[in-house]
Amino acid sequence: MPVSIKGSGGGSVTLDAAAAATDTTLTLPNTSGTILQSGTAVTAAQGGTGLTSPGTAGNVLTSTGSAWASSAPGGVTSLTAGTGISVSASTGAITVSSTASGGFSNMQVFTSTGTFTIPAGITKVKVTVVGGGGGGGGGIGSAFGGGGGGGTAIKTITGLTPAGTVSITVGGAGAAGNGANYTGGTGGTSSFGAYCSATGGSGSIAGSYSSEGAVGGTGSSGDLNIGGGGGTTGGIIQGCLFGSPVSLLGAGGSSFMGGGAPGRTGSGATAGKSYGGGGGGGGGGGGVNGGAGASGVVIVEY
Repeated sequence: MPVSIKGSGGGSVTLDAAAAATDTTLTLPNTSGTILQSGTAVTAAQGGTGLTSPGTAGNVLTSTGSAWASSAPGGVTSLTAGTGISVSASTGAITVSSTASGGFSNMQVFTSTGTFTIPAGITKVKVTVVGGGGGGGGGIGSAFGGGGGGGTAIKTITGLTPAGTVSITVGGAGAAGNGANYTGGTGGTSSFGAYCSATGGSGSIAGSYSSEGAVGGTGSSGDLNIGGGGGTTGGIIQGCLFGSPVSLLGAGGSSFMGGGAPGRTGSGATAGKSYGGGGGGGGGGGGVNGGAGASGVVIVEY
């Protein structure tokens, strides 16, 4: 039996069921209500969202405090390049690359002049640049001073371009002074492109009876610049032990890496031990060579 429900505005809804063996019962709530038209938004008060469509793909349903809205995901949607983290603006997915870490995980050591090629994905490096050590003085019948240690510059560099290159210069070792009263040679300057550099230690200056230790090199343009240690003075003290002269041979100055060499008489003095270490002073009868300095180094961490 057809059942017609009429509204006050003149519209009507007809419920019509085919004849059945049993009666069909339509139970209406005992309260006022609204029959919604197809395609009309169901408000929050009616138990809906108030939206007629879900909006853009990837959106989420958010509350404004008084209504519901289809909005893009909130929070972080982009990060600064080079952090190793990316966020998808459409899905919110976060990707963390293997380069995102608390420090540097790779190192390249240059013991001779060359070129550093910036690896893929790398925009930041830390460099340690050490100049060459100075040579110790040598001579006849006396004792001579040690060479100076190479200076050091340490710097963190950002904004590099992957696959780009940086020229590396490694300072050579200062030559040893020979046994004919010659001074030691000055160590060479090391550098990482134009970013920072470190000069080598000076060679010890030979004299007729003694010589002062040489001064160390210096770092420049680094975040931290460290001077190399000076070589100690060499000489002879007369009548110290049973009336015989005593030779005091100068030691080479140390660099940031250490390695200043001791002096030696009667045979060739010791060369610098570590990168940038100064050579020891020589001396004594018959002519004794000083020790050569140690060459510098450039270390790149990324």
